[in-house]
Amino acid sequence: MKKLLVFFSLFLCHTAFGQLSAAEYTISNIKANTKYSDYGTAYFGPNRIVYASSKLDGKILKNRFKRKTEEDEDFPYYDLFKGYLNHNGEINYTKKLLNEFVTKYNESNVSFTPDLRYVYFTQNKIENGKYTEDEGDWVPLQIYRASIKTNGEWTNIISIPFNNPNFNYAHPSVSEDGKILFFVSDMPGSYGKSDIYWVTILENGKYGKPQNIGTHVNSSARENFPYVDGSILYFSSDKPGTLGGLDIYMVPLDDPYATPTNLGSPINSPYDDFCFIIDRSQKKGFFSSNRPDGKGDDDIYAFVQETEIQECKQLVKGEVRDEKTNEIIPGAIVSMYSHDNILLATYPVKQDGKFTFDLACRGNYRIEANKVDYSKTFRQIGFTPTILTQTIVLYIDKQAKEVPESIVEIPKEKPKEITVVKEESQPVIKPKPIKKVVPTIYKNGKEILDLPPIYFDLDEYYITNEAKETLGKAIYILDNFPEVSIEFGSHTDCRASDSYNLHLSSLRAQEVVKYILDQGISADRIRGRGYGESKPVNTCVDGVKCTEKEHLQNRRTEFIILKQ
Repeated sequence: MKKLLVFFSLFLCHTAFGQLSAAEYTISNIKANTKYSDYGTAYFGPNRIVYASSKLDGKILKNRFKRKTEEDEDFPYYDLFKGYLNHNGEINYTKKLLNEFVTKYNESNVSFTPDLRYVYFTQNKIENGKYTEDEGDWVPLQIYRASIKTNGEWTNIISIPFNNPNFNYAHPSVSEDGKILFFVSDMPGSYGKSDIYWVTILENGKYGKPQNIGTHVNSSARENFPYVDGSILYFSSDKPGTLGGLDIYMVPLDDPYATPTNLGSPINSPYDDFCFIIDRSQKKGFFSSNRPDGKGDDDIYAFVQETEIQECKQLVKGEVRDEKTNEIIPGAIVSMYSHDNILLATYPVKQDGKFTFDLACRGNYRIEANKVDYSKTFRQIGFTPTILTQTIVLYIDKQAKEVPESIVEIPKEKPKEITVVKEESQPVIKPKPIKKVVPTIYKNGKEILDLPPIYFDLDEYYITNEAKETLGKAIYILDNFPEVSIEFGSHTDCRASDSYNLHLSSLRAQEVVKYILDQGISADRIRGRGYGESKPVNTCVDGVKCTEKEHLQNRRTEFIILKQ
């Protein structure tokens, strides 16, 4: 079987982790596994386990969330079983879990509320006692909730009110305080084939509005099987970068900018690994996998967490030097920015020219060096799991502002008066003033500056040195033509989702506007706007195979004349 910070503060009481570094684990295949499919464990109190199994065999149904591709074979239905957990991590005395909603169709992926009064589970959509299929002969999944009697029987089973029969809802997981329900769906608003969502569980038994957890977790691939342990979300994904198939990841819930951490081997394998749960007081838990050394199609594996989860830290250090002489430059100011352009820290460089920053391992940063009478420079810093210390040199150049070469030289002084005298009584003739013309062209019905667009690296929004040269020419025009205002329209290529690309293009536009403002141009004469992937300059749209060079043509910012 292959706004967020406000929400999470409702139930998180543990330390903020930032980027996490995976622990070390030992694993074992448990004796309760059969030659059939056994997977999806859930804790029911301290010593009881509920899981799904196909060992009773039966009806074959197609389920979108069971395999990576729609071409994979059908699957036997799953029943729920319960058993007792012993000190060796084995599940003993297993038997089928009976309830008033027993069907001959799939039941799996269970999660209990902290008080054990309610249980959420996944089941095929049933109408009038029969399952229903969509147009592709797939049987949709829905989430149900049941009350649990003192004798353990499930009763008062209801369909969750936000279930939509046209989409799939599965893999419920309740937070430790019982206030949040995490689940998986392919409903509209998803970034990939299936996304992780959350919804508040209200005191009156109702629910808030389901929310997508965001692109720091969800991707264009398939995210499944969420499990919440305190402030850490565990989930499975088959996005690029896995060891193969579904891999298990973890991410801190209290940091919407954190990058998920792959748990690595032996938890993950070249096959599908999923349904991770843990009792952190015992540092033991279970996950499921279809790796070939098991007993059946899917097997349950017990694990022991041997080391602590650590917050990943990276050290960025370096020095500031003169670009031409390579001499140390004291007195510069080095600033560190987050990937979304938030200033995190500044470091006044002393006589040795050195600087140091301690950073969380959470994606990209931008570091800038600046000093009076010197040009500003920056570097992009990307996190690499195997490199926790980075040493860089920031070169700044003491140089005068240059006039762009590609723009026609425009006299800065007014033309001198020329007196032409034919006779003593002849009046003085003054020539007409030379009219300065803004170099523009018309493209797609818009007037734009006759300058090449500036381009961006894939998934980045920082301004390259080459782009700065072009922006210098735009600044020159703004300086010399005070009647001109410009929109900096930014674009992306077609890779990633529409919503993510719209956000990325907005960041690119903001970065350009910030750079122009830093050069002294008034804010009322410029604006930035992100268009996402909606206006490609070539045929590179979703589903079309293109070269990197062709994709680059779309990762651009153009200069549109607003008024003249």
